[in-house]
This record gives sequence, structure tokens and C-alpha cells, in this order.
Amino acid sequence: MAGLQYSVKKNRLSRALLSGMSLEGSDALVCDGGEYHTMVLRGLDSTVTDCPWGRLFFSGEFPEDSVCYLYAAATNEKVLHRDGELWIEDVLLDENVDFLRKKRLIEELGGLRFIHANDVLLYELEGRFLWIMIEVIGRGGRIDGIKVQAPGDNFMGTFPEIYREKNSFFHRYLSVFSTIYNEFQEELDHRERLVDAESAPEGLLEIYARWLGLDVNGAFMEEELLRSLIREAGWLLKRKGTKKCLERLCELMVGERPVIVERSRIQEYVQDTERAVYDRLYGDSPYDVTLLIQKNLKETEKNRLLHLLRQFKPVRSRLRVVFLQERGMLDAYGYLDGPGRLWRPGPERLDSAGSADGMVVLE
Repeated sequence: MAGLQYSVKKNRLSRALLSGMSLEGSDALVCDGGEYHTMVLRGLDSTVTDCPWGRLFFSGEFPEDSVCYLYAAATNEKVLHRDGELWIEDVLLDENVDFLRKKRLIEELGGLRFIHANDVLLYELEGRFLWIMIEVIGRGGRIDGIKVQAPGDNFMGTFPEIYREKNSFFHRYLSVFSTIYNEFQEELDHRERLVDAESAPEGLLEIYARWLGLDVNGAFMEEELLRSLIREAGWLLKRKGTKKCLERLCELMVGERPVIVERSRIQEYVQDTERAVYDRLYGDSPYDVTLLIQKNLKETEKNRLLHLLRQFKPVRSRLRVVFLQERGMLDAYGYLDGPGRLWRPGPERLDSAGSADGMVVLE
């Protein structure tokens, strides 16, 4: 039987019998303000008869004066044969059945009880179905990420039968290495998450950016922004040096598509009388490219944008970015009230209905 790990998350917890507890997020149980809290989980089905169960663990946070009991039992059937058939799940998941009666049933099934333990070995339990109950006495508490491993041991089956005595010193000694092996295997099973831009740890993002040829060292970019850049790096690199690439990069970094002016494209449209103005704004070389951005940015955001744009600009081009400042405009019915001034120097005119009262400075 291949090694399995059951993660008890929202799908299972939403069908569990909860009393004094509520489900929070995808895999957390939170105790309410009362004194008594219980959780009874539906049977975990391994689909294998006499399945040897292994490690059960979770993260628990409880007040010092509280007590947490963990109950577990394994059976091959959901039916317990007595005078008549007794459906185990019907008893355990019936809210009208007293929890003391449920604990007695777990004991009759040869189950185990653990006190204040959130990492236990279930090597004594064998059966297709695993039944789990948790009882918390005290105010408050939280349980996160319940996980169960099966089969119980990856190593014992490799030894001759004479060494396979359950719960012996040799068995317990090997269980330490088996647990470590299972943890390594769990990490390997989810290794694809490490190279996914959506789920990779933040510390790896800069490394992945360097693999793609991007210089983002120095932690000058927020995590979500860096994830977005890595996510679209393939598209950007394929179009490196093009107008579309620069436009998309600006959209990612500042949320605005710039107006791009290529000096070589406007050369023939510039009149001699305006050439000095255009040269000062857009450069005097056919290799000059100017980006006009209206959004008001902080100095650090400007430097970050320029640093990235230089990595994607056309070869031999001289890149400049002009950040336009916001200015007001007076319509036909507008007027100046104090204090106010006209920003652009030069002759101005107020119409017959205009007024300039108070502290108004005309420059």
C-alpha cells in the first residue's frame, strides 16, 4: 500500500459533528466562549482492510487551564454486530447521543486516548475506517491542520517478520525515521508549489526573477507586484524592446498605460520654430524614446519604474520618462478666488463676467 496523508480540511470538517466549536477558514476549528467543546469526525476510509494507521498530528493552541483529549479507533466495518446491528457512524454523529456514550464506544472498539497530545502514533490501530474525536474542556482554544498518515510505517515492512513486533522498542525506534521520511515525502509531493509564482515563498521570488534575467535585487518591490511581474515575465521578454512591452510594464508597475513618443517618428512633423521645444522635451536624437505618464508617483516608485524600463527598452535607445503634473483649467464661467494664481506666465484675460477678488496674484 502506498503511503497516504489525509488532510482534514473544510470538506471534512463541514460534515463533522461540532459542539462548542466553529469552522474558520479552510482547516481551523475555534472554540467558543463556553467550557465544553467536542468534535466528531466522519470515518476516514483508507479503502484497505486492516490498514495500519500511522501518525496523527495538528497544531493546537489552548489556555493553560484547559485540557484537550484525543480519541481514535479503527474498524474494518461501519457496523458493530451485537444483539442487532449497530451503525458506528450513526452513534458517533448523532447529536442526541451523550458524548460519554461515544467515548465508551471508542473504548469498545479498542481505541486509544491521548491527553494534551497533538502529535501521536496510531501504530496499534488497524482497520479500513479511522474514527477521530476531540474533546476540549476549558475556555477558548484553537485547532489547525489535522493530518493523518497511512500506512503507519514505511520501514517495518522491509524487515523480516521476526522484527515486526508492534510497539516494540525497535518499532518505536524506527517510527522516528519513518515520520521524518513521511515529512520529506510530503514536501516532495508538493514541490510544484515552490516553482509556481502564485504559491512560491516570498524569499524565492527574487531568485526566480534572476533566472528569468530580471534584476529586482534589493527588496524594492512589494510581494504581490513582484509575483505579477514574474507571472508576465515570459510575455514581456518575448516582446522585449517593443512599444507593447513598455506599455504593459508601465501598466503592471503604476496601473497606467503611458503615451510613448518616438523622436524618429515625429521628426518630419516638427516645424523649425518649434524644434528647440521638441528637442528639450523629446530629445534631439532619433534614438530618444519618451514616456508620458500622468499618474503622480513617489520618488521610490519613479526609480523602480525607471530601473525596470531600462531592462526592457530597445537597444541603443535613450529612454526618458516625463511625469505630468496635474493642472486646473478655467472654463467660460470660471473665476479666480483668493488665494489663487495663474501658473503659466504670460498675458491673461478675464471676460466681462469674471472677477478677481481677494488675494489674487497674476504673474
